Amino acid sequence: MAAVGQASQQGAAWKGIGNLLVVYLVWGSAYFAVKIAVTGPPAISPLQLQTWRMWAASALLIAIGLFRTGRPPALSLRQLAICAASGILMWVGGNGLATLASRHAASGFIVMAMGMIPIWTTLLSSIVNRSRPSRYLVAGLAIGIIGLGLIVGPPMLSAGSPSVESGYAAWLALVLCAAGLTWSIGSLIQKPVLAATSPIWAAGLQTLAAAIVLTTISAANGVTIAPPPGISPMQILAFLYLVLFGSVASLLAYIAVMKRYPPAIASTFAYVNPLVGVALGWALLDERPALMSLIGIALILAGVTAIIAERRPAAGPDSH
Repeated sequence: MAAVGQASQQGAAWKGIGNLLVVYLVWGSAYFAVKIAVTGPPAISPLQLQTWRMWAASALLIAIGLFRTGRPPALSLRQLAICAASGILMWVGGNGLATLASRHAASGFIVMAMGMIPIWTTLLSSIVNRSRPSRYLVAGLAIGIIGLGLIVGPPMLSAGSPSVESGYAAWLALVLCAAGLTWSIGSLIQKPVLAATSPIWAAGLQTLAAAIVLTTISAANGVTIAPPPGISPMQILAFLYLVLFGSVASLLAYIAVMKRYPPAIASTFAYVNPLVGVALGWALLDERPALMSLIGIALILAGVTAIIAERRPAAGPDSH
């Protein structure tokens, strides 16, 4: 019996690592797909893209939920409100603002700025739980920030950088700061819903709430939801990737990670995403990373290792 229990724990551990890898790899490439979708030709507004993405993702997730359970979950009004609020904060605020920024910045710059998510998440979690982060955890976060700076800092500070459109640096800084903060808040407040229903239904209801709000914002701003004529095959492929992988598969994996790991570990995707961005640039655009970038990658991996290795002895699967 002990051997069976140990095997079960090992299986659960590998499943948790697998979910982390899905979040790391898919969200690391998502902004690359966003950039393809919004720049066209023809150009698609970030608001249009995000609205389509949320409606498609919510329809797919709810259909899967109905197929598996036969009916929606019996959630209280408070739980539904929390679910809706977390979805709006994460997908209208966090991801929506990052998508908006994609019109005026390179995907690598956006990924770098979203690297502040672990800091926001750790600070907010410490405030809510009235606890002080361990030195081990703080060290891992600091190492990750230094690594991020080495990868994308020098290009951002150089004159005439192609990463940021001229005149938009301050605006982008504010937008992406707000994006990271709202994503972190949404991630943290969803805990009661994750304990009450399956990840599929939680994700489906979150994306549905985001889709409704985005549609309302579109209507208020006179933005048509209908796609422009002549959408290219690459834009269609990018959109499908964002829905199937960037919004469905990775969101389910992220919710599973949030249920299993502390927020500091769940948010390490924001540190690993630039690694994926560097790898994509190297593989698809022949953008060979500089020595400083390779050192930064090594530091990021060291920081993530330190964060994941950190454990609080009193923490259980549902107490994070």
